[in-house]
Amino acid sequence: MKSFFAKMSFPRAVILFCSIGSVVMGALVFDRTRRLSEVQDELRRVKEIVKEIQTDAYRLDDLQRSAGAEKFSAQEELETYIRKIAGEDNINMGQLDFQKRTHEPARGILDNICKMSPQSKAPHYNRGQIGNFLYTLERDSHRVKVTRLKLTPSDKTVAGEVGKDRWNFEAELTTRTKAEAPPAGVRG
Repeated sequence: MKSFFAKMSFPRAVILFCSIGSVVMGALVFDRTRRLSEVQDELRRVKEIVKEIQTDAYRLDDLQRSAGAEKFSAQEELETYIRKIAGEDNINMGQLDFQKRTHEPARGILDNICKMSPQSKAPHYNRGQIGNFLYTLERDSHRVKVTRLKLTPSDKTVAGEVGKDRWNFEAELTTRTKAEAPPAGVRG
């Protein structure tokens, strides 16, 4: 090694220094190039992520607007919700009787079914009034669905006679929820 440095001249030192410097610079350039390609890949992903965030933001905005406009806010308030709609000025259904039951059509899904009929023994509802009532129930809440309707004429008619537009009705409304999971350690 002494002989190597003993024969070292200025041009040889410059050549040695430049050779070592070029190896170091090559390693640094390789490292920076690799990092640059990683950053470019991340920047390509950023465009996709921004689009996903925008899509999610629009969907959240729609859901919040829908939830704010919905008058039926909780499953326990179904009867209160129906009575409120029944008492509106353009509907005027009067007092209603309710019978509630639940049904589990599939595992983890619970249908709350509310059967309603007028309390009055002498009903005087026309088909438009009944239709408006049921339509308003579904329109004002996306969770409430009319699943069964039975219309019977309130006046006795003979065959071939056109009766008056007075009807008695019985309707079932259904709301679907997730069934609550039993507490840990309890099996159903």
